[in-house]
Amino acid sequence: MLIKHLCVGFFCVMFFFSCNQTSETTSEVKPTEASASQKISKNDIEALNYTDFGLSIDAKRAVENWQKYQELTQQIELLKQADFSFYQTEITLITTFFNDLRAEIPKPLATKEINARLTVLDTKMQKLNSLLLLNNISKSNKLEGIQELLVAFSNLNLQINKKLEFEANDIFKPN
Repeated sequence: MLIKHLCVGFFCVMFFFSCNQTSETTSEVKPTEASASQKISKNDIEALNYTDFGLSIDAKRAVENWQKYQELTQQIELLKQADFSFYQTEITLITTFFNDLRAEIPKPLATKEINARLTVLDTKMQKLNSLLLLNNISKSNKLEGIQELLVAFSNLNLQINKKLEFEANDIFKPN
C-alpha cells in the first residue's frame, strides 16, 4: 500500500513539473510574437483615413516666423514616418511645448477658434503620449490615437486657412 501511494505521489510530481515546463515555454514565445505584431510602421500610418489639410500660401506666410508651429509641423512629419520619439517623452516636455506654442502665436492668428484647435491638439497629443508609453495597449488603439492627432493638426491648419481667407474677402456689410 505504501508503494502504491509513493507511485501516485511520484506521478503527481512528474505531472506537475511537465506542466510547468510547457507553460514556461509558451509564455516565452507569446511576448515575442505580440511585440512584433504591435509595431506600428509607416505603412500603417499611411493607411489611416483622414483629410490632411495643408496651409494656403497666405497661411504659410502668416506662420513662417512662428517657430513652435514650424517645430510642430516637423514633429507631425516625423510621426507620419513612424518616428515616435517626441511623443514618447515625459508629459512635462509636451506640456511645456504647448505652453510655448500658445505664447508665440502671431497676433493675427490669436483667435478663439484657433486657440480651441490648439487645445484639441494638445489633448490629442497627451492622449497619444499615454497610449504609446503603455505596453498593454493594442496596435489598433495606438493607430486610432495617431489618427486623432493627425486630424486635430489638419483641423488647426484648416482653421488658420479659414481665418485668413475670411479676412481676405472684402464683404460689404450694410448699416
